[in-house]
Amino acid sequence: MDFKESNFQIIKNHNCPLYQNGDEFKVAGRCVSLMGKPVCLTLMSDITAALVTAHGKQTAKNPNPPQTFNCSGYPTGCPGTIRLQYLLSTAPSADAAPEIDQEMAALAEELTNFSIFKALHDNELKEIIPYFKIREFKKGQIILRKGDRGENLFVILNGEVEIIGDYGVAIAKLGRGEIFGEMSLLTGNPVSTKVKVVENTKTICMSGNYFRMVLNRFSPLQMYFTRLLARRLAQSNIERSRQISSGMSGNLSEISTTELVQALNMTQKTGVLTLNFPKGDAQIFVRSGDIILSEFLEMKGEPAFFEILKQKRGNFKFKPGLPPAEMNAPKMADFMYLMMEAMNRIDEASCPSDKTDTGTDL
Repeated sequence: MDFKESNFQIIKNHNCPLYQNGDEFKVAGRCVSLMGKPVCLTLMSDITAALVTAHGKQTAKNPNPPQTFNCSGYPTGCPGTIRLQYLLSTAPSADAAPEIDQEMAALAEELTNFSIFKALHDNELKEIIPYFKIREFKKGQIILRKGDRGENLFVILNGEVEIIGDYGVAIAKLGRGEIFGEMSLLTGNPVSTKVKVVENTKTICMSGNYFRMVLNRFSPLQMYFTRLLARRLAQSNIERSRQISSGMSGNLSEISTTELVQALNMTQKTGVLTLNFPKGDAQIFVRSGDIILSEFLEMKGEPAFFEILKQKRGNFKFKPGLPPAEMNAPKMADFMYLMMEAMNRIDEASCPSDKTDTGTDL
């Protein structure tokens, strides 16, 4: 059966491993567009069944009956379920890209010089350009804030922005041809840095849904972003490690205790990490990246270390250097063992085994 165009949107999400609230899908004829998202066969079956039902309810007086339905995730063994809403259209339509505006069309030749587009053929670039929109920002404006949900990819046409990391430290400045906003889209994590406009800046912007679709279709872009992600993660880790190892202090809202000890281990630093929690003060002694001693409340050693990593609020300060006694002390345990065991205990604390949710109603 061929269906007229139907647009779907997720309005509730309960532990779905593939999709998020607000994700959109489209069915036109026999084609399904997932906007770059992974394919769930269970969802495809549910959509088909729902369309058949809605098609039967469609009348002349009510040509567009609004519908909501849940996917059948639980009966198939999936840990989650979602609720979708859709409206059956009266006119068939192709799943086409947005129309390109004149200003974007004029930029096509200029964009071929940008590193992100260099690996694309002319016909591929022309296919991608309609998904971008032009956005301009004034000097001093904040484009992204730490903790924001990543929603857009930006490519700078002219102007300059500054990437600001933890403690208000400027990490980098980006100019013409460079991109930002991709980290959150690629990793699925909230935005990790602030982006501030240094001088009036003009960009082209692509929404996250379009970005995922385009990335899945064009392998040169996949390779470009894979390399870019690796490079930027390395730069971020180096900058963060440099700040911490130089005796930096800060708040755990900016960086977790887990990230702190991992940075100290990665850079093989020696010193004392002092943490001030609401429950009390703690110390972690580090030699060449290894944990020598941990102290928290009345606890010492591994129990103290595991409890420290559970704390989420407080301040910290790292001071290089150790007293002579700790310089010759044996390490507490293998670092990777300590981290894995700490993560297991944190997971167990957040997911108690005696609490299960077997309901299917969202």
